[in-house]
Amino acid sequence: MKTPLRAALVVAAAVATLAFANAALAANTGSVAVWHDPMVLAGSKSTTIHVKLPETSDPVAVVNIFTAAGYGVTLGQAAGTAIGTVEATALSRDNNLTLPLSGTVTTDDPAKHTTDVCSPGSNAAVWNLNLSVAGQTLVVPLYVNPTSGATQALGGYNLKICLPPPDVPVGTPGRAFQGAQLLDSKFTVNGIFTTPTSGGLVKWESLFTPYNPGKGTPNPAGTFEARALVPVPIILGIHSSYKKTTATWQGGLAVPASTLVVVYKGTSSTVLRKVTTTKVNAAGNWSVSGKLKPKKTTFFQINAVVGERDYTAQGCTNPVTAVAPAGCVSATLSPWNVKSAVVRVKP
Repeated sequence: MKTPLRAALVVAAAVATLAFANAALAANTGSVAVWHDPMVLAGSKSTTIHVKLPETSDPVAVVNIFTAAGYGVTLGQAAGTAIGTVEATALSRDNNLTLPLSGTVTTDDPAKHTTDVCSPGSNAAVWNLNLSVAGQTLVVPLYVNPTSGATQALGGYNLKICLPPPDVPVGTPGRAFQGAQLLDSKFTVNGIFTTPTSGGLVKWESLFTPYNPGKGTPNPAGTFEARALVPVPIILGIHSSYKKTTATWQGGLAVPASTLVVVYKGTSSTVLRKVTTTKVNAAGNWSVSGKLKPKKTTFFQINAVVGERDYTAQGCTNPVTAVAPAGCVSATLSPWNVKSAVVRVKP
Protein backbone atom coordinates (compact mmCIF):
# COMPACT_ATOMS: atom_id res chain seq x y z
CA MET A 1 0.00 0.00 0.00
CA LYS A 2 1.05 3.62 -0.45
CA THR A 3 1.41 5.97 2.48
CA PRO A 4 0.32 9.60 1.85
CA LEU A 5 2.99 12.21 1.26
CA ARG A 6 2.34 13.83 4.64
CA ALA A 7 3.52 10.66 6.35
CA ALA A 8 6.27 9.82 3.93
CA LEU A 9 8.48 12.80 3.20
CA VAL A 10 10.80 12.11 6.10
CA VAL A 11 12.49 9.22 4.36
CA ALA A 12 13.38 11.11 1.20
CA ALA A 13 16.64 9.61 0.04
CA ALA A 14 17.58 11.98 -2.75
CA VAL A 15 18.75 14.74 -0.46
CA ALA A 16 19.01 15.44 3.26
CA THR A 17 21.29 16.92 5.91
CA LEU A 18 22.38 16.66 9.49
CA ALA A 19 22.47 19.11 12.37
CA PHE A 20 23.77 18.94 15.91
CA ALA A 21 21.47 20.38 18.57
CA ASN A 22 23.07 23.16 20.57
CA ALA A 23 21.09 25.18 23.11
CA ALA A 24 19.09 27.90 21.36
CA LEU A 25 20.94 27.87 18.02
CA ALA A 26 22.12 24.64 16.42
CA ALA A 27 25.45 24.27 14.64
CA ASN A 28 24.10 22.46 11.60
CA THR A 29 26.33 20.39 9.37
CA GLY A 30 26.00 17.67 6.74
CA SER A 31 27.67 16.02 3.75
CA VAL A 32 26.70 15.35 0.15
CA ALA A 33 28.66 13.35 -2.43
CA VAL A 34 27.95 13.00 -6.15
CA TRP A 35 29.49 10.53 -8.57
CA HIS A 36 28.94 9.01 -11.99
CA ASP A 37 29.39 5.64 -13.63
CA PRO A 38 31.61 5.94 -15.57
CA MET A 39 33.51 9.06 -14.53
CA VAL A 40 33.94 10.34 -18.07
CA LEU A 41 33.42 13.56 -20.01
CA ALA A 42 30.21 14.19 -21.97
CA GLY A 43 28.59 10.99 -20.72
CA SER A 44 27.82 8.73 -17.74
CA LYS A 45 25.24 6.00 -17.53
CA SER A 46 24.21 6.80 -13.97
CA THR A 47 24.49 9.53 -11.36
CA THR A 48 24.36 8.94 -7.60
CA ILE A 49 23.73 11.49 -4.84
CA HIS A 50 24.74 10.33 -1.37
CA VAL A 51 23.79 12.07 1.87
CA LYS A 52 24.96 11.13 5.36
CA LEU A 53 23.81 12.41 8.74
CA PRO A 54 23.96 11.29 12.39
CA GLU A 55 21.07 10.58 14.69
CA THR A 56 21.71 13.77 16.65
CA SER A 57 20.53 16.35 14.15
CA ASP A 58 18.02 19.15 13.85
CA PRO A 59 15.15 18.43 11.44
CA VAL A 60 15.39 19.85 7.91
CA ALA A 61 12.48 21.56 6.21
CA VAL A 62 13.73 22.11 2.64
CA VAL A 63 16.70 20.79 0.66
CA ASN A 64 17.87 22.17 -2.68
CA ILE A 65 20.63 20.54 -4.73
CA PHE A 66 22.01 22.30 -7.81
CA THR A 67 23.71 20.56 -10.73
CA ALA A 68 27.18 21.83 -11.52
CA ALA A 69 27.82 24.10 -14.47
CA GLY A 70 28.17 22.36 -17.83
CA TYR A 71 25.86 19.42 -17.14
CA GLY A 72 23.16 18.29 -19.53
CA VAL A 73 19.84 17.10 -18.10
CA THR A 74 17.42 14.84 -20.00
CA LEU A 75 13.81 15.23 -18.91
CA GLY A 76 10.42 14.56 -20.49
CA GLN A 77 10.16 10.80 -19.91
CA ALA A 78 6.60 9.46 -19.90
CA ALA A 79 4.90 9.32 -16.50
CA GLY A 80 5.56 6.02 -14.78
CA THR A 81 8.99 5.48 -16.37
CA ALA A 82 11.51 3.82 -14.03
CA ILE A 83 14.68 5.94 -14.11
CA GLY A 84 16.62 4.67 -11.12
CA THR A 85 16.76 3.36 -7.58
CA VAL A 86 16.83 4.73 -4.06
CA GLU A 87 17.88 3.28 -0.73
CA ALA A 88 17.90 4.85 2.69
CA THR A 89 18.22 4.26 6.40
CA ALA A 90 15.91 6.12 8.75
CA LEU A 91 15.55 6.21 12.53
CA SER A 92 12.03 5.92 13.92
CA ARG A 93 12.04 8.15 16.97
CA ASP A 94 8.71 6.73 18.08
CA ASN A 95 9.99 3.15 18.18
CA ASN A 96 13.76 3.71 18.47
CA LEU A 97 14.24 1.44 15.47
CA THR A 98 16.47 1.79 12.43
CA LEU A 99 14.51 1.24 9.23
CA PRO A 100 16.13 0.10 5.96
CA LEU A 101 14.18 1.40 2.94
CA SER A 102 14.66 0.84 -0.78
CA GLY A 103 12.79 1.02 -4.05
CA THR A 104 12.57 2.53 -7.51
CA VAL A 105 12.55 6.08 -8.81
CA THR A 106 9.76 6.74 -11.31
CA THR A 107 8.65 9.80 -13.24
CA ASP A 108 5.30 11.39 -12.52
CA ASP A 109 3.02 13.80 -14.36
CA PRO A 110 3.96 17.35 -13.23
CA ALA A 111 0.35 18.43 -13.81
CA LYS A 112 -0.62 16.41 -10.73
CA HIS A 113 1.66 18.51 -8.54
CA THR A 114 0.78 22.11 -9.36
CA THR A 115 -0.73 22.64 -5.90
CA ASP A 116 2.03 20.91 -3.92
CA VAL A 117 3.15 23.20 -1.12
CA CYS A 118 6.82 22.28 -1.62
CA SER A 119 6.97 23.43 -5.27
CA PRO A 120 3.66 24.92 -6.43
CA GLY A 121 2.92 25.76 -10.04
CA SER A 122 4.58 24.26 -13.10
CA ASN A 123 7.58 21.95 -12.64
CA ALA A 124 9.84 20.69 -15.44
CA ALA A 125 9.78 17.19 -13.91
CA VAL A 126 8.57 15.38 -10.81
CA TRP A 127 10.21 12.12 -9.75
CA ASN A 128 8.64 9.79 -7.20
CA LEU A 129 10.97 8.04 -4.79
CA ASN A 130 9.18 4.81 -3.91
CA LEU A 131 10.64 3.63 -0.63
CA SER A 132 9.41 0.34 0.78
CA VAL A 133 9.70 -1.08 4.28
CA ALA A 134 7.65 -3.71 6.13
CA GLY A 135 5.05 -3.93 3.38
CA GLN A 136 4.53 -0.18 3.11
CA THR A 137 5.61 2.06 0.25
CA LEU A 138 6.39 5.69 1.04
CA VAL A 139 6.03 7.85 -2.07
CA VAL A 140 8.22 10.96 -1.94
CA PRO A 141 8.15 13.52 -4.78
CA LEU A 142 11.30 15.29 -5.90
CA TYR A 143 10.94 18.42 -8.06
CA VAL A 144 13.35 19.21 -10.91
CA ASN A 145 13.51 22.64 -12.52
CA PRO A 146 16.00 24.78 -14.46
CA THR A 147 17.33 27.64 -12.37
CA SER A 148 16.49 31.24 -13.12
CA GLY A 149 17.52 34.66 -11.89
CA ALA A 150 19.94 34.71 -8.98
CA THR A 151 19.86 30.92 -8.54
CA GLN A 152 21.59 30.44 -11.91
CA ALA A 153 24.83 31.26 -10.11
CA LEU A 154 24.35 28.06 -8.07
CA GLY A 155 23.91 25.69 -11.02
CA GLY A 156 21.88 24.80 -14.07
CA TYR A 157 19.12 22.70 -12.48
CA ASN A 158 17.58 22.56 -9.02
CA LEU A 159 16.48 19.32 -7.32
CA LYS A 160 14.14 20.17 -4.47
CA ILE A 161 12.49 18.18 -1.71
CA CYS A 162 10.59 19.07 1.46
CA LEU A 163 10.64 17.08 4.70
CA PRO A 164 8.08 17.08 7.52
CA PRO A 165 9.23 17.64 11.11
CA PRO A 166 9.97 14.47 13.10
CA ASP A 167 10.34 16.17 16.49
CA VAL A 168 6.95 17.78 17.04
CA PRO A 169 4.46 16.07 19.42
CA VAL A 170 2.72 12.91 18.28
CA GLY A 171 -0.60 13.79 16.67
CA THR A 172 0.60 17.11 15.27
CA PRO A 173 -0.76 17.52 11.71
CA GLY A 174 1.98 17.00 9.14
CA ARG A 175 4.34 15.23 11.55
CA ALA A 176 6.79 12.76 10.03
CA PHE A 177 5.56 9.17 9.90
CA GLN A 178 6.60 7.46 13.16
CA GLY A 179 8.84 10.44 13.86
CA ALA A 180 11.24 9.07 11.28
CA GLN A 181 14.59 10.79 10.72
CA LEU A 182 16.87 10.12 7.78
CA LEU A 183 20.37 8.79 8.57
CA ASP A 184 21.82 7.79 5.21
CA SER A 185 20.59 7.85 1.63
CA LYS A 186 21.69 7.02 -1.90
CA PHE A 187 19.66 8.15 -4.89
CA THR A 188 20.68 6.92 -8.36
CA VAL A 189 19.17 7.88 -11.72
CA ASN A 190 20.12 6.47 -15.11
CA GLY A 191 20.45 8.37 -18.38
CA ILE A 192 19.47 11.71 -16.85
CA PHE A 193 22.65 13.72 -16.24
CA THR A 194 25.41 14.20 -18.82
CA THR A 195 28.78 15.33 -17.50
CA PRO A 196 30.56 18.44 -18.85
CA THR A 197 32.63 18.33 -22.03
CA SER A 198 35.72 19.78 -20.38
CA GLY A 199 37.60 18.26 -17.46
CA GLY A 200 38.15 19.62 -13.97
CA LEU A 201 36.81 19.60 -10.44
CA VAL A 202 33.14 20.50 -10.82
CA LYS A 203 31.01 21.69 -7.91
CA TRP A 204 27.44 20.70 -6.97
CA GLU A 205 25.91 23.14 -4.47
CA SER A 206 23.40 22.12 -1.80
CA LEU A 207 21.32 24.32 0.50
CA PHE A 208 19.61 22.98 3.64
CA THR A 209 16.99 24.95 5.57
CA PRO A 210 16.32 23.46 9.02
CA TYR A 211 13.24 23.64 11.19
CA ASN A 212 13.21 25.45 14.48
CA PRO A 213 13.69 22.37 16.72
CA GLY A 214 10.48 21.11 18.25
CA LYS A 215 8.33 23.76 16.57
CA GLY A 216 7.83 22.52 13.01
CA THR A 217 8.48 25.97 11.52
CA PRO A 218 11.33 26.64 9.05
CA ASN A 219 14.37 28.62 10.15
CA PRO A 220 15.70 30.43 7.02
CA ALA A 221 18.46 32.09 9.04
CA GLY A 222 19.85 28.62 9.75
CA THR A 223 20.20 27.68 6.06
CA PHE A 224 23.62 26.18 5.41
CA GLU A 225 25.59 24.95 2.42
CA ALA A 226 27.22 21.59 1.62
CA ARG A 227 29.21 20.91 -1.53
CA ALA A 228 29.97 17.85 -3.64
CA LEU A 229 33.18 18.08 -5.68
CA VAL A 230 33.33 15.83 -8.73
CA PRO A 231 36.67 15.25 -10.53
CA VAL A 232 36.03 14.32 -14.17
CA PRO A 233 37.34 12.53 -16.04
CA ILE A 234 39.01 9.80 -14.00
CA ILE A 235 41.51 8.07 -16.29
CA LEU A 236 43.70 5.21 -15.16
CA GLY A 237 46.68 4.66 -17.44
CA ILE A 238 49.08 1.72 -17.33
CA HIS A 239 52.60 1.11 -18.63
CA SER A 240 54.04 -2.39 -18.66
CA SER A 241 57.38 -3.82 -19.68
CA TYR A 242 59.43 -6.89 -18.83
CA LYS A 243 60.78 -5.06 -15.82
CA LYS A 244 57.74 -3.61 -14.08
CA THR A 245 54.19 -2.36 -14.28
CA THR A 246 53.29 1.22 -13.37
CA ALA A 247 50.30 3.53 -13.78
CA THR A 248 49.41 7.18 -14.21
CA TRP A 249 46.33 8.94 -12.89
CA GLN A 250 44.22 11.78 -14.21
CA GLY A 251 41.23 13.42 -12.59
CA GLY A 252 42.32 16.77 -11.27
CA LEU A 253 43.47 15.47 -7.87
CA ALA A 254 46.26 13.36 -6.49
CA VAL A 255 45.41 9.77 -5.63
CA PRO A 256 45.36 9.32 -1.83
CA ALA A 257 48.12 7.32 -0.22
CA SER A 258 47.32 3.65 0.42
CA THR A 259 44.89 3.44 -2.51
CA LEU A 260 44.68 -0.26 -3.39
CA VAL A 261 45.72 -1.22 -6.93
CA VAL A 262 44.76 -4.64 -8.27
CA VAL A 263 46.84 -6.06 -11.12
CA TYR A 264 45.40 -8.53 -13.64
CA LYS A 265 47.26 -10.42 -16.35
CA GLY A 266 46.68 -13.15 -18.90
CA THR A 267 47.63 -14.50 -22.28
CA SER A 268 44.48 -12.99 -23.82
CA SER A 269 42.99 -9.52 -23.60
CA THR A 270 39.64 -11.06 -22.66
CA VAL A 271 40.82 -13.64 -20.13
CA LEU A 272 42.64 -11.92 -17.28
CA ARG A 273 43.13 -13.06 -13.71
CA LYS A 274 44.15 -11.24 -10.58
CA VAL A 275 47.83 -11.77 -9.86
CA THR A 276 48.75 -9.25 -7.19
CA THR A 277 47.80 -6.09 -5.32
CA THR A 278 49.80 -3.12 -4.15
CA LYS A 279 49.21 0.30 -2.62
CA VAL A 280 49.95 3.82 -3.73
CA ASN A 281 52.70 5.52 -1.71
CA ALA A 282 52.61 8.97 -0.16
CA ALA A 283 53.75 10.52 -3.44
CA GLY A 284 50.90 8.86 -5.33
CA ASN A 285 53.13 6.35 -7.11
CA TRP A 286 53.25 2.58 -7.26
CA SER A 287 54.89 -0.22 -9.22
CA VAL A 288 55.08 -4.00 -9.22
CA SER A 289 57.53 -6.36 -10.81
CA GLY A 290 57.61 -10.04 -11.69
CA LYS A 291 58.69 -12.60 -14.24
CA LEU A 292 57.03 -13.27 -17.56
CA LYS A 293 57.20 -16.48 -19.50
CA PRO A 294 59.69 -16.06 -22.35
CA LYS A 295 58.29 -15.57 -25.85
CA LYS A 296 54.76 -15.27 -24.55
CA THR A 297 52.75 -12.14 -25.21
CA THR A 298 51.14 -11.06 -21.92
CA PHE A 299 48.21 -8.72 -21.32
CA PHE A 300 47.82 -6.48 -18.27
CA GLN A 301 45.06 -4.40 -16.70
CA ILE A 302 44.75 -2.63 -13.37
CA ASN A 303 41.82 -1.56 -11.20
CA ALA A 304 41.75 1.06 -8.45
CA VAL A 305 39.04 2.19 -6.03
CA VAL A 306 38.90 5.46 -4.09
CA GLY A 307 36.23 6.18 -1.47
CA GLU A 308 34.54 9.43 -0.52
CA ARG A 309 36.98 11.97 0.89
CA ASP A 310 36.53 15.07 3.00
CA TYR A 311 37.54 18.21 1.13
CA THR A 312 36.03 20.86 3.38
CA ALA A 313 39.17 22.91 4.01
CA GLN A 314 39.75 23.41 0.28
CA GLY A 315 36.20 23.05 -1.03
CA CYS A 316 34.33 25.44 1.27
CA THR A 317 36.15 28.61 0.29
CA ASN A 318 33.95 31.55 -0.75
CA PRO A 319 30.69 30.31 0.81
CA VAL A 320 27.42 31.61 -0.63
CA THR A 321 26.34 33.29 2.60
CA ALA A 322 23.77 35.44 0.81
CA VAL A 323 21.56 32.34 0.49
CA ALA A 324 23.18 30.22 3.21
CA PRO A 325 23.62 32.48 6.27
CA ALA A 326 24.99 29.58 8.35
CA GLY A 327 27.87 29.14 5.91
CA CYS A 328 29.46 26.22 4.08
CA VAL A 329 29.79 23.30 6.47
CA SER A 330 31.27 20.53 4.30
CA ALA A 331 32.70 19.57 0.93
CA THR A 332 33.10 15.96 -0.22
CA LEU A 333 35.12 14.48 -3.07
CA SER A 334 33.50 11.80 -5.22
CA PRO A 335 34.42 8.15 -4.84
CA TRP A 336 35.36 6.21 -7.96
CA ASN A 337 36.11 2.71 -9.22
CA VAL A 338 38.09 2.65 -12.47
CA LYS A 339 39.83 0.07 -14.63
CA SER A 340 42.59 0.87 -17.08
CA ALA A 341 42.68 -0.15 -20.67
CA VAL A 342 44.27 -3.54 -21.39
CA VAL A 343 47.90 -3.30 -22.51
CA ARG A 344 50.02 -5.89 -24.27
CA VAL A 345 53.67 -6.76 -23.58
CA LYS A 346 55.43 -8.55 -26.40
CA PRO A 347 58.52 -10.75 -25.86
